[in-house]
Amino acid sequence: MSDSSLPYSGPADPGAPGHVLPRPLWILTLGNFAIGTSALMVAGVLGLVSSDLRVSLGHAGAVVTAYSLTYALSAVLLGSLTGRLARKPLMLAALGLFALGNLGAALAPSFGVLIAARVLSAVGASLFTPVASGVAAALVAPQLRGRALALVFVGLAFSTVVGVPLGTWIGTALGWRAAFWLVVGLSAVALAGVALLVRPVRVTPPSAHWLHLLRRPVLVRSLLVMLLLYVGQFSVYPYLSALLHGATGLDPAGVVAMLLWFGAVGLLGNALGGRLSDTWHGPRTLQLGLGLTALGLLALPLLAASVWGMGLVLALWGLGSLLTNPPQQSQVVALSPDAPSVGLALNASALYLGQALGAPLGGALAGAHPVWLGPVGGIMVLGALALAVYNGRVLRGAAAQG
Repeated sequence: MSDSSLPYSGPADPGAPGHVLPRPLWILTLGNFAIGTSALMVAGVLGLVSSDLRVSLGHAGAVVTAYSLTYALSAVLLGSLTGRLARKPLMLAALGLFALGNLGAALAPSFGVLIAARVLSAVGASLFTPVASGVAAALVAPQLRGRALALVFVGLAFSTVVGVPLGTWIGTALGWRAAFWLVVGLSAVALAGVALLVRPVRVTPPSAHWLHLLRRPVLVRSLLVMLLLYVGQFSVYPYLSALLHGATGLDPAGVVAMLLWFGAVGLLGNALGGRLSDTWHGPRTLQLGLGLTALGLLALPLLAASVWGMGLVLALWGLGSLLTNPPQQSQVVALSPDAPSVGLALNASALYLGQALGAPLGGALAGAHPVWLGPVGGIMVLGALALAVYNGRVLRGAAAQG
């Protein structure tokens, strides 16, 4: 499958060789790093938010749900409404809204204001990430698009390795508001970088509305793959720290070390996914990632009592999960050539809707045996794998006929 229908705007970094990814892509990566840090670090400071704003821990969880649901809804609507706007000013506006929302969170005098600030942050994030992916694809030649998307997406992956532990540590040491100030600073640097270093790109205005895209069965199945993958993962991920401590007896430093390991293998998976998607086979790379993720989650009850066993679980899960991102995004772009930015927005919506559905599912089932969340999530990911395999066969059949 080819992404050749996307407009190529010429080299983004004229001084770079044709096989080297342009330097401005790193600015887009930084923007995604800020967004990933803001989205995920909240779980590490929820207890502090609960105490400071005098709400129950369960009530404080609405901060996560409000962000995820807002992102899921606004990514689709705004992706469609802004599809004809220039990409660079749109990215600047998105980062400005995101920074403003995090500033509001840092200064929030009440829980209601904090929720409103998180909603504003999610609106900005939902605009930036799909647009940045589309810009990255337009800045490089078609044969480099998988790696370009992997680089931009690595910002989200890297946030799990560095951003989330750093934000949690700062929040614990200096207060939860300081963690949001960190994100404000990262957002400001990314905004300045986009303004100074990312040149405008030519885009073809989308000729299809998001509702029209949802009438394409192959694309809908591709989006359902992402939805099921993240329902499965987020039925476990929010409870991973508690599970690591309870099942293996690790102290807080040991839990942090395991989370760093999880993020590090995820970075490897993201890089490998981009390269395999470009040089091997996109749909099979996606299926490989889904299979590894399902295997890791399904093995959780068998290996949870051992630190080494949990290390293996996290390696399979982290490697497989991030391996899926580049081929999934490349496939969505190829399946929506008349509106790639809208297709990427739909993909982001599916991801965050999966998070919003998975977290309460896991919370309802955590109970006395949290290790069994692994098979629950694994079954969801197996459903995603089955859809991906079927989609791959349909695409091969269409290619053979065409």
